[in-house]
Amino acid sequence: MKIKVYQSEQNEYVEMESIGKVKYVGESFGVDGLTNGNTYDVIEVLEDDLIRVVDDSGEDYLYSISNPRPLDENSKGGKWEIVEDYIDNLKDLMKKNAYKPSV
Repeated sequence: MKIKVYQSEQNEYVEMESIGKVKYVGESFGVDGLTNGNTYDVIEVLEDDLIRVVDDSGEDYLYSISNPRPLDENSKGGKWEIVEDYIDNLKDLMKKNAYKPSV
């Protein structure tokens, strides 16, 4: 599904492909970060426990798959719940790329 995402570097909206929607459940943080109970478009799932979502700023940013929180760790963060999956394997991608503690 195509969506318009703001890019501050160019000061314009660009069209990007959303591969699904996730709900953030946890402590809200930042003026333009993540808000408990809000739903966010997923642009990409990357290796090393990273997911690119369009957050409250309207821009796409990387967050942890396993514990999304601000980089300065002034919040304990939360978790993602999948709301919509446009590619039929979002759950598998997130599970595969989430942080796995070494044994």
